[in-house]
Amino acid sequence: MANRSFKNVALATRFPLQSSSVIAQGKPTAVVLGAFSGYSLPVYNNDNEELFFGLKMPRRWDGTTNPVVYVMCHLASAEDVGDKFKLQLSYASKEYGAGVISNTVNDVEVETTLLTGRAAQYDTYVVAFTIDATKLCAGCLLEARLRRIASAATAITGEVIVTDVYINMKRDKLGVKFS
Repeated sequence: MANRSFKNVALATRFPLQSSSVIAQGKPTAVVLGAFSGYSLPVYNNDNEELFFGLKMPRRWDGTTNPVVYVMCHLASAEDVGDKFKLQLSYASKEYGAGVISNTVNDVEVETTLLTGRAAQYDTYVVAFTIDATKLCAGCLLEARLRRIASAATAITGEVIVTDVYINMKRDKLGVKFS
């Protein structure tokens, strides 16, 4: 059998939603369209319209390459080509047993412009957020908060419905050695 290397091979995993805040607040609003479900995000206004995610960073991650978080979403209503929506992913990480948790977060904002032929109700978009690898460690807890924030230019009039979130990272090993 040939010697195979697992360096620079992508590892994609779902970024699990922490639904307790949604259940407790009843916000953001759950939306169902056929077999698809998600949460509708208006522009954040200190009103608990945000989503939280948590993940233990896999030890298979190479520890140096910036992971990318992908947010799958669609438009709640028909919009105008050229209108925009902006999402903000705020994240923090903590190694277990290594001191006190901080309320400091790292914000990554991405503004998306609606494209020609892609402004109809339920048109889909994928928004990518790059996470700074120097603020993480393999095996640490990665916590994130997703909000829709005000756009710099003409904003869409409807809401953005988030259906799925996953994280993609490079790995440098097949599995974990238990000791």
